[in-house]
Order: sequence, then structure tokens, then C-alpha cells
Amino acid sequence: MDKLTWVLSFDDPLAEGAVGVRWSVAAPDAHPIEGSFSFMVASTDVSPSDAPSQTAATDLDDFLETEADGPALVGAVGILGRSLSLAGALVGIGGVLFAAWVLRGSPGDIRSVLFWVRRASVLLGAGVIIELVHQAAVVKGGWQILWPPTTIAEVLGSAFGLASLLRLVGAGFLLRAHLDVIPAHQVKDPVVAVQTAVGVGAGPALSDSAALDHPTAGEPYAHRGDYAWKISGETRLIAIGVFLLLRSYFFDGHTVTEGIRGVTALVDIIHVGAGAIWAGGLVMLVHVVWRRHRRRADVRALQLAVRFSVVAAAALVVTGAAGLVLAVTIADDVSDLWSTPWGLVLMAKLAIVAVAAAAGGYNHKVLIPRMTQAGPDGSEVDAALRRDVSWEGAAMALVIILTAVLVGSAS
Repeated sequence: MDKLTWVLSFDDPLAEGAVGVRWSVAAPDAHPIEGSFSFMVASTDVSPSDAPSQTAATDLDDFLETEADGPALVGAVGILGRSLSLAGALVGIGGVLFAAWVLRGSPGDIRSVLFWVRRASVLLGAGVIIELVHQAAVVKGGWQILWPPTTIAEVLGSAFGLASLLRLVGAGFLLRAHLDVIPAHQVKDPVVAVQTAVGVGAGPALSDSAALDHPTAGEPYAHRGDYAWKISGETRLIAIGVFLLLRSYFFDGHTVTEGIRGVTALVDIIHVGAGAIWAGGLVMLVHVVWRRHRRRADVRALQLAVRFSVVAAAALVVTGAAGLVLAVTIADDVSDLWSTPWGLVLMAKLAIVAVAAAAGGYNHKVLIPRMTQAGPDGSEVDAALRRDVSWEGAAMALVIILTAVLVGSAS
């Protein structure tokens, strides 16, 4: 795409015969691009006995098709780092928004979600450090990455280095996620606002005393004694951390090399943000449902399912739309979907996302109505919700890993 031509020169003339070349470069999006080719050095006087033997041709093919152990290990480390940092970012961002928008319950519920938000930030930081080591190994071409020191400086001074710095700072802000609660009926409910905006009846507001006396009078269900995460000065700092994490995706990945950079980056940020609301929120939903079940507390599965389905449905639509725009921007041709590593991984990811989305649709269209009919004592449908969201969570874990592979795949 950059119209550059690379010229390979040799100090000594090449011997006659077949020559194989393997190459690898650190692309502007901080991910390696590699390939191989061969050519013939012809002689002015070639006889049949001078033709390459079958053994020589086989050796050349093996050379062109087989990577050294070093590059394979470097690639595996890159996938590990990206998986950890992506999982930390999605769960951290999604957990913060789940605590702020969806969760209504005891202070212990909110405390447990924020606990895992902080652990996600640690996971994010570890993944970023592994990614930095991986990128230094790519630039150096091996694992002697600490010398010369200019290798580390080169990585940190790149756009990828800036993205990594933003993620580390953002992770630091997420570590400030601590418990500060307020009675739920004293704050405006974002779920009600979303339902009202899309024209869906939201039932009585949380501040409605009648709804508090009769919790099942409307959706989302209001419960006397529920708490919400209080928005304070410290939580505004956490919002800055979320912003920095999302902003970091402007500086690496396909946003650097594909399409109009500003537009592609904006779409990518929207894709990551909406995906975090869905995937990270789902992880936290699984956590809260099982935490309450283990403690033999009222699971309130209907309340959680209704509240999360409103947010998740909107996030899923936005994630899908942004992902479609990115796929069209990155792919040069439809055949890329089955002829490139990037396309094959994308198709696998879409298949698993479709399964998770179908499970979410089943919960919304079938399970929630069943829970409504069963009432607050419907233990069987509560168990069904625990099972279904757990499978969804497992599917999202696979999606995160595939996304990490996708980002580093050749397109």
C-alpha cells in the first residue's frame, strides 16, 4: 500500500541455481509481516546435468515453508500478550460500566465487581509488558532484546509504544476502583433512560415508592435496600482511565495501515468500547449470578437479566456494525475471507460470536418471559440463566483469544 520497493544486494555474486529468501518486517501496525520467495540464478551454459535435483528442490521447498523455532515462539508470545491485554481491557472497561449502569444490589455485590475490575487492570498491565517484550523481539529478530538498548527505545518511541503507555496509565486509573455506594433510589437509572430513549416501557422509576413496596410491579425491578455505585471524584478518574484505554487503539492494529486512519481508528474504538460493554458485562453478570448462588442469597436473576439485556442488546448492534465496517475496510477482496490467515480467523470468530448472540437472544425472548411467569421463586429458570450465561461467557473467552490472533494475522 505504501508503494515502496526494497532492493536486496549481495557483497559476493550468488552461486548458480535456485535461491530461497525468507523475510520478516515489523509493520507500522506493530505486528510482523513475513513471507518467502525463490528465484533462479541462471548460467550462460546450462546442460541437463546442471539442472537442480529433486532433493535440492525439496530442500528449497522445506526452507521456504518452514519457519525457524524463534519466529514461532515470538508469535506465540505475541498472542499471549495480546490475549491478556485485550481480556484485561474488555473486562476492566465492561466491569466498570456494568457496576455503574447495570448492577443494583448489596454493597458486597458492587465490591466484588470492583475487585475483579482491579484484577483485570493488573492482567491488562501484564499483557502490555509481554506485548512490549514481543515487539522488541520482532524488531531485534530474536530474544537478545536488552542489547543494544536502542531496541527498547525504538519500541517505546513508536506508535505502538504510545499505545502501550496509554494502556498502562489507563490500567493504573482502573486500580482506583473502590467501593463508594449510594441507595439506588437516589440516583437516576441509566437502564430506564435507555428504555425510554428507544420507546420501550420501563415501568416505574426506582424513586417510585410504590415500586419499592411492590418490586415486581414493573421492569427493571426495583428492590428496597438496593445500592448503586456512587459517581464521585474518584470514579471520574476511572472514567479517564477508560478513555485512555479506548484512545490507545488509535495507535496500533489495523487502524494504522488500513483505510483513512482517523475514520478507521474511530470505528475501531467504537468496536472495542461496545464489545467491552457486551463481553466484559457478560463476565461480570456470570460472576454476580454465581456469587449470589454460592452465598445462598436471592439471585434476583430476572432483575439482572432484564437490566443487562437492555444494555447488551444495544452494545451488540453497535459492535456488529463497527466490526462490519472494519472488515470491509481491511479486506481487499471477498476472497480474503477464505484465502488469508486473517480471513479464516475472522470467520471462526464470527461463528462463535453468532453462537453467543443466539444464546443472548434466547435469554431475552424465551428465558426472561419464563422468569417473569415463574416470579421471584423460580429456582429452575434461575438455574437455566446461570447455565446459559456461563456458556456465553466461555464463548466470549474464545472470542477474545481469536481476536488476539486476528490482530496479528496477515491480511
